[in-house]
Amino acid sequence: MGSTAFAVAQKRGVKLGRLRLGRWKRKKIRRRASLQKACTAAPEAHSETFDDEYADLFPIVKELNEAGSSLQAIADELNAMGHTTRRNKPWNRMQVSRVLNRAA
Repeated sequence: MGSTAFAVAQKRGVKLGRLRLGRWKRKKIRRRASLQKACTAAPEAHSETFDDEYADLFPIVKELNEAGSSLQAIADELNAMGHTTRRNKPWNRMQVSRVLNRAA
């Protein structure tokens, strides 16, 4: 009875036996591992880049904040000084807030 079920399954085209990983499957597994490695390294690299790019602005932003300026006023001041964000955009209050949190 077992052998007839086996024969019927074969006729239907069911793949029987152990799964063999083809070259594409091994490549996919390696790609996934390298992606996971990159995802764990990315935040650290991003953090270092952030600190390097805004190291000259930390004192300015901190000084303006301690003087009692609002976040928007600090952003306006940075824009008036000609500073831009890393993406060459004008400053806004959220970006100033992030720099202040990083400086603290």
